[in-house]
Amino acid sequence: MQYSDIELFEIFKTGSAEAFEQIYLRHWPGLIKEARRLIGGEAEAKDIVQDTFVSLYQKADAIDIKYSLRAYLSQTLKYKAINRRRDQGIHNCCHYDIYYRSKSETVFSDRLESKELSLKLHSAIAGLPNKCKQVFLLSREEGYSHKFISKELNISTSTVEKHIGKALKILRQKLRTQFEFA
Repeated sequence: MQYSDIELFEIFKTGSAEAFEQIYLRHWPGLIKEARRLIGGEAEAKDIVQDTFVSLYQKADAIDIKYSLRAYLSQTLKYKAINRRRDQGIHNCCHYDIYYRSKSETVFSDRLESKELSLKLHSAIAGLPNKCKQVFLLSREEGYSHKFISKELNISTSTVEKHIGKALKILRQKLRTQFEFA
């Protein structure tokens, strides 16, 4: 015997799993088609239709179908699709906001740390002995070769190397102690 949707639903409400299965089989194809139209993706369409049937199953005792189970299911599906789109919009917006906020904070903190390091380095260089500082700056900031510096300052190449080695050793110590206390 073929039952109407309303009769099947009333039978289901008494606890019949077979009645629910019949409702499911009758309305699944039409709801999937409608969900694809509303949502687009196959997987999401199936999820929303599944959610619609879960909702029907869970709320069956509170639902009173007078005219059309199909209309009820269709309306439930539409609300679920609207809620899904709203939730995805909120989700995407939050992810976008979090991603770019963390990026900008990272860039800002990197710049701040770089500026801080630069200030500490210049302070440490300023504290070098004069000849050592002069050789170091010509080598590292101006990019001159050891040979050029030795001719320019009228000192030997080995003396240039010793001044640079001494400067590096002093700078390492000063920066290490400054960052240990920071």
